[in-house]
Amino acid sequence: MSFIKGDIGESLWCTHLENKGHYNITTAPKKKFYDWDVRSEFSNRHYTFEVKYDSKAYWWANRRGTPEEPNLYIEFKNTNKDEDSGIRASKALYYVYMLVRDESVTAFIFERKGLLKHLEDITYKVVGNSATGDDNALGWIPPLTSLITQDCFIQKIIL
Repeated sequence: MSFIKGDIGESLWCTHLENKGHYNITTAPKKKFYDWDVRSEFSNRHYTFEVKYDSKAYWWANRRGTPEEPNLYIEFKNTNKDEDSGIRASKALYYVYMLVRDESVTAFIFERKGLLKHLEDITYKVVGNSATGDDNALGWIPPLTSLITQDCFIQKIIL
């Protein structure tokens, strides 16, 4: 069975939530749906997550000569439709960014609205996604090290 990268990330995140006691875990419908990628319940509360799976961040960091300092790619605009996408279109409570290095996956959890505010307030480089995507989006490429020091950063989890 083949998976696209987003499916791999969502599957890993669902397994993590199940192991933590979340229930009624649902993935987003397979159509245009920006609200969230994964939804769950825990202690009678609903949680929603935007999940990103990045298998190239460390490769790019190595190429730049900074192998321990990956940048994230956080999409915010669909250039084909000239509309918000990614973190700006999402309604999720949390933003989960997974980084793959060798055979390990680490998830960095952020409060989505706080992360978005930080990204909009700071001047991070903006690039398209032609090198690794569909060439239809713009995104910020902040260094991970600058994001994990912000109030919006919640937790780092080895999956």
